[in-house]
Amino acid sequence: MSFRDLIEGMHRKDACIRGGALAGADGLAVEEWQTPPQSLDLSALCAEMAQLFKESERIAGEHGLGSAGEVCLGGDRGTVLVRRVTEDYLLLLVADPAAIPGKCRFQLRECARRAKEML
Repeated sequence: MSFRDLIEGMHRKDACIRGGALAGADGLAVEEWQTPPQSLDLSALCAEMAQLFKESERIAGEHGLGSAGEVCLGGDRGTVLVRRVTEDYLLLLVADPAAIPGKCRFQLRECARRAKEML
């Protein structure tokens, strides 16, 4: 099983999940997958969200929340969730606005656990 298979598997379980990627903490995408038509720029999104995750890490630490484990960004046309897999890797998920956030978070957490086992 590849990381791409893990990401595609999330979509098979919930059609509202449009795509995702495994990225290094530096924001470089290692593996990505998305539903056709491929309209998401996952590489750019990984880079931007890795920076946001780093900033969230700083904020969480400064306010006594511990280390950041997950960040969620909701927009009018979709939601992006990012979860730490290891110190060096992040998992990103993009979902439709109709997606159920809790279900997406659960899928992301399970996928991150399996990805960690593969690294």
